[in-house]
Amino acid sequence: MKFKIAEIGILSILCYIFIFTLCVSAIGIGVNPAKLELEIKNGESIQKNITISNPDNIDLVFHVYTDDEFNDWITIADPNFSLGPYQEKDVYIHFTPLTEKVGTFNTTIYAVALNPNSNLKLGSGVKIPVNINLEKATTSFYTNPVIIVLILIALVLIYLSMRYRRNS
Repeated sequence: MKFKIAEIGILSILCYIFIFTLCVSAIGIGVNPAKLELEIKNGESIQKNITISNPDNIDLVFHVYTDDEFNDWITIADPNFSLGPYQEKDVYIHFTPLTEKVGTFNTTIYAVALNPNSNLKLGSGVKIPVNINLEKATTSFYTNPVIIVLILIALVLIYLSMRYRRNS
């Protein structure tokens, strides 16, 4: 009987230690929009923004980044910043596809919040899915190099024919 009471006491102490001393509180992060859908033509550039917010009552450090595969396509303005309690910030993201391929490309933008005062270096993060629909760029009539060359040739021929008529 004494052994059972001692066993329950030890088990109670271990439960207390595991439950109350090993708890880690997580920090929050808010992101808007939760997903980006883009339609871009080859050679074009587009800018979107996401709003990062700090819903906690402590100062947090934020890091915004993307998959390494798309580092050449996606530029994040001010990817590392701090926010005070309940503050928010617009982060501008520039998309400039560097390929002649057309189709749909999927990537992710990551936003991570860290507590700079924590010794554990733990944080929380959000994944923002990005779907890029890359379309073939159409060349306008007046910017098509072939059309411009034909127009210049026609103008030169008209000039030469008018000059030839004056001399005859």
